[in-house]
Amino acid sequence: MKTLLMKAMKTSISEVMETMFFLPVASGQTAALSRAGLDAQDTMACRLVFSGDISGQVILAAPESLVLEMAENFMGEPRDQLTREHLTGTLKEMLNMVCGNALRHTKASTPFELGIPEIIDLSKIAPDSQFHIIETDVAKMGMLLHTD
Repeated sequence: MKTLLMKAMKTSISEVMETMFFLPVASGQTAALSRAGLDAQDTMACRLVFSGDISGQVILAAPESLVLEMAENFMGEPRDQLTREHLTGTLKEMLNMVCGNALRHTKASTPFELGIPEIIDLSKIAPDSQFHIIETDVAKMGMLLHTD
């Protein structure tokens, strides 16, 4: 089931990024964030816990430059008017939409329940964690799917 969920997450990221944020994406390899050029200094991270037939969490890590582009496209506001709260809200909403869409397309006997997205400190994630890398025209981001 984890393989099906990962496939649904990849599809969902593509759909949400292109539809809601007007950013086409390409699915990349699996790698540690540092190998993808992402570091804790300028990368924002968000986590969403879910439960159901399969339980776990999804972590999304994106450089601030990409989140800024996403917020600008999503909100229709100029960059110079976007605050930190706009950026964190955009990242949380993006992860919420991706997970909701992916879990909706995953056949399960028990309905999935989503937690509330939360911003996390990326330095608390094990440096060798293998993230699925997603490439955009602006920058790369990473998604980590962990199941219990």
